[in-house]
Amino acid sequence: MKDHIGRGSMAITILCIDDDLDLLTSIKFSLKDAYTVHTASSISEAIQILENASVDLALLDVGLGDEDGIEGIKKLKNVRPQLDVVMLSGMRDPKAVVESIRAGAFEYLTKPFDKEELDAVVEKLAATWRVRDKYDALLEEREAESCKKQIVHTSSAVRRLLDQTTCLKGKNANVLIIGESGTGKELIARHIYRLEGSKRRPFVAVNCAAIPENLLEAELFGHEPGAFTGAVKRRIGKFELADGGDIFLDEISSLKPEMQAKILRILEEREFNRVGGNQNIHADFRVIAASNESLEELVARGEFRMDLYHRLRVIELKMPALRERREDIPLLVEEFLRKFSDEKKKTVAADAMEKLVSYQWPGNVHELQNVVHSLVILTPGDIISSEHLPEWSMNGCGGAVPAGDHVPLPTSNEQVLTLKDYVRKAERAYIEHVLSKCDGDKTKTAQALEVGRTTLYGKMKELDLM
Repeated sequence: MKDHIGRGSMAITILCIDDDLDLLTSIKFSLKDAYTVHTASSISEAIQILENASVDLALLDVGLGDEDGIEGIKKLKNVRPQLDVVMLSGMRDPKAVVESIRAGAFEYLTKPFDKEELDAVVEKLAATWRVRDKYDALLEEREAESCKKQIVHTSSAVRRLLDQTTCLKGKNANVLIIGESGTGKELIARHIYRLEGSKRRPFVAVNCAAIPENLLEAELFGHEPGAFTGAVKRRIGKFELADGGDIFLDEISSLKPEMQAKILRILEEREFNRVGGNQNIHADFRVIAASNESLEELVARGEFRMDLYHRLRVIELKMPALRERREDIPLLVEEFLRKFSDEKKKTVAADAMEKLVSYQWPGNVHELQNVVHSLVILTPGDIISSEHLPEWSMNGCGGAVPAGDHVPLPTSNEQVLTLKDYVRKAERAYIEHVLSKCDGDKTKTAQALEVGRTTLYGKMKELDLM
């Protein structure tokens, strides 16, 4: 055992709380060479020290004259929630030990204790501190990164959306965010998370469509060693990591029926098993789900569970498309110019800005960001004019889509079509036209038509276009 145990490069600070002044003096003398030691003879005095000094560990007597040491744990943690407390008592009372641990104490020592006993406790604590400090660092890094992505806006559409999100603070209601690809659904999810104001609150993001189907269950629920080939050690799943915080399930419409059923169960019971395990694990979290497809349409077609849809859609937020918030485009352009310019920031001429504002932006904010990035790289001078704008972005399928191939009315000699058949013929001709204009790119076609990819694929199959 080393004489000096450090937390990082800092000495550990201990606060001793006991109404026996002689004992306090003795403890301080015996520990002063290894630790920084403060002493207090009451809870109120201890709270004053906590408010003015950094303390890692409190040694708290179970009996403080008229004060209850176990109740004192709660008072100390109200001031410093992450404070670790070790209870002290002249006799080892099993009932008091249990009550202390339940109240939040880390350990229980019997007086008189020697330095070696305390060192052993601090060694145990040091391991948890290292994990906690690393966790805090990861949270702070993620928070700093997400804070860089501010929600740039001046439009009433985004202002209304942000007003809605403020109502969610302190609420554990599930949230469903809908909107086209590239509108910033994850940005709003992180904004909702940040409203809670706690860096220790987890935020776990999962792109359901990006994880192979055979790995998704283990990713979400975790797995035990030997659960499948390659599972050599236990892994904690995303739901377990999100305990006490938020889990963001992006592209939730991509979930297969079997996985939908498992997600529904955890939403209803807040319990699950790791893959290959039989222990029930409890987790409490808020789900923020997102979809660029209409879950309502998927439910109607039997591709998404209605009960899961209603579980997720306690609160529904709709992300406006960029063409619905055109007044934000100049602000976003300026933001992206700052982001991608190395030295002197380029400026956008009025004629170029006018074209940027009038463009349809089927890829929304993500597409705008990519266009600005390319302009910063490819424009030779400091001023970006309309001649520098990429032709594909100004005249491609994202622009105003023409009416498409005309579907002629039947002549007097032709059989009159039913309305259903005529609409089918018109839909087929129009989808073919937009597909051709988008060079066969189905994702861009779906964006131009303002439908989800699944909806487009279903419609193309129905119209014999696939």
